[in-house]
Amino acid sequence: MTNIYLSGQRGWVSLPIIALLLALSTLSAHYQQGLQAGFKWRSQLNDVTEEQKIWTDFYQAWVVSAHFSAAQASTCIGFCALHESRLESIWQTRNQQLYYRWERYTSAPDEMDNTQRSYRLCATQNQQQYRCWWWHEHRLLASGWVSASD
Repeated sequence: MTNIYLSGQRGWVSLPIIALLLALSTLSAHYQQGLQAGFKWRSQLNDVTEEQKIWTDFYQAWVVSAHFSAAQASTCIGFCALHESRLESIWQTRNQQLYYRWERYTSAPDEMDNTQRSYRLCATQNQQQYRCWWWHEHRLLASGWVSASD
């Protein structure tokens, strides 16, 4: 009879331990999934940050330190359409590249024989979405994203 009581007690003790182990393994699995999601999110954030770094570098190299004498004279009335890729150059840094165009447009003389110069700098990674900056007489007027269409 004592033998039966002990084996019954062992079975009774084992059930709560199994339940506790099951609960701990479930908690551990959820914790590991949370850690994995956190690592994945940080990795994606680092990728996006690295991709955006090229725009910061380009801005520092071309907009902050604009070299107006390097701008190509526009062959169009005003600035040429963005989809004309023959006017683009390539700028590279950190194994990434941007296509850019740096144009100058000189207006026709007015009645007092004055001409005015306007500049446009546009850069793209995909030749569809462009980040552009516009100057008038060496003064930055505006910037923004532009979509190119045929």
